[in-house]
Amino acid sequence: MGRSLSSLLPIARWGVRAQSALIAAVVVAVALGVGGIVTLFMLHQANTDAMYRSTARQAYQIATAISHGGPAAVDSDDLAPGAGVDVMQVLDSQGHVVTASPGAPSGAVRLAGYQPADSAVPADDSPVYADDVYIPGFRGEYCATAVSTSYAGRRYTVVALDRATGIRSSEWTMAAIMAIELPLVVALGAAAVYFLVGRSLRPVSRIARRVDEISATRLGQRVPVPDAHDEIRSLALTMNGMLSRLESNHDAQLRFVGDASHELRSPLTTVVGLLDLADDTRSAIDVQTVRAVLLPEARRMQHIVDDLLLLARADESGLAVIRTDIDLDDIIGAEITRLRSSNLVAVHPDMTPIRMVGDRDMITRAVRNLTDNAVRYARSTVTLSLTADSGEAMIVVGDDGPGVPASERERIFNRFARVDADRRHGSGAGLGLAIVREIANAHGGRVTVHDGPAGGAEFVLRLPLPETPASGDYDIADSVRPQPVPGTPDGLDRQESERLVDPSS
Repeated sequence: MGRSLSSLLPIARWGVRAQSALIAAVVVAVALGVGGIVTLFMLHQANTDAMYRSTARQAYQIATAISHGGPAAVDSDDLAPGAGVDVMQVLDSQGHVVTASPGAPSGAVRLAGYQPADSAVPADDSPVYADDVYIPGFRGEYCATAVSTSYAGRRYTVVALDRATGIRSSEWTMAAIMAIELPLVVALGAAAVYFLVGRSLRPVSRIARRVDEISATRLGQRVPVPDAHDEIRSLALTMNGMLSRLESNHDAQLRFVGDASHELRSPLTTVVGLLDLADDTRSAIDVQTVRAVLLPEARRMQHIVDDLLLLARADESGLAVIRTDIDLDDIIGAEITRLRSSNLVAVHPDMTPIRMVGDRDMITRAVRNLTDNAVRYARSTVTLSLTADSGEAMIVVGDDGPGVPASERERIFNRFARVDADRRHGSGAGLGLAIVREIANAHGGRVTVHDGPAGGAEFVLRLPLPETPASGDYDIADSVRPQPVPGTPDGLDRQESERLVDPSS
């Protein structure tokens, strides 16, 4: 035996929580890692730019003084460390130190990629910037700016250096703090997601336990609906709706089986009883008994089985509609002729010739079921009309019987449906109207019932008419053109045809 849903849910819940926490941890780690790297890079660039600005400002100030009066014009205060500059040197074209700040090295500070006598030095005295500069005999790294100028035909280079050790140390300190905080933030984020996901899944656990109980007990129970208006609440409401439909279908199935058994039991009892009697008495069953009892009961069983098979096919895959061009007035006319030949009720017809596309056999069966139902409950008269209304063919079958209560007008289209005692005297199995609804649905139509104008019930079958011709042998006017009434001999005029369907004739 496999595990129940309630026993499997903790495993699934832990899996979801762990996966969610892992994904959150990865996302947060990547986001914080990228953000930290970008932040450190921008901080490094900002610090470097600040040191470049301070050293360039001091170097330009001294280079301007040299361009006006030579190295002798340089003020000693300008060479003193301070204002963002720690070391100053003025070099001649041979790279010798002409003047420098107090404490500066005696040798020229060489910048990577730049020599004071290099002919590639821009003539417009563009500055040269250098980072990670190391001075022999001095600790730490420096950030430097070199500016070239000239006086009296001689080239001079001013090199200003700012010690970057403290600033770089602060950057490394920030990087270390980020490296320590990153795992903590990731861990806290993953733990929060793990906790919140578990809390969010608690209603799912309760729903799963209830569903497991329902599968083991009865369908009348419902899953708990959480108070929060979220997706889990929608899930619970959807599941309760599904359980309601399952319960209804289960009850309908039980009623269906019980009603089908009841309907088949009566004719079977009659047939088996007569056969047992013939077997016990060793007497042959006469032809009259076969015709009056056995054959009608056998046909009744056959009819019930055929109806059940049709409804089963409709439930499984829908009715297969074989669409052809059909004249509805032919079908209605044939049904009128059949009803009049039975001499059971008076028939009042009212027809407008209409052509449509549909399954002739199915529509004929639907009309037959409606008229049989009307004859079964009519006192003396059945009305049968065919008209076109808003792009639909409307077949109306009415009777002057007791009618259908408003509370039962939807239920009577269910299978094996029964109305009140006044309409139970018929011999039908309660499948005819259900079949009519299935046929109407298969054609994109509908069937309804309401009170007739003179009392009794009036069933209305609506079938959609084609918007364009279904074949090339008729045009739009064909759908409402006058046609001969079925059974009318060729050559009779319209007046004679109308007389044949006139109830007063």
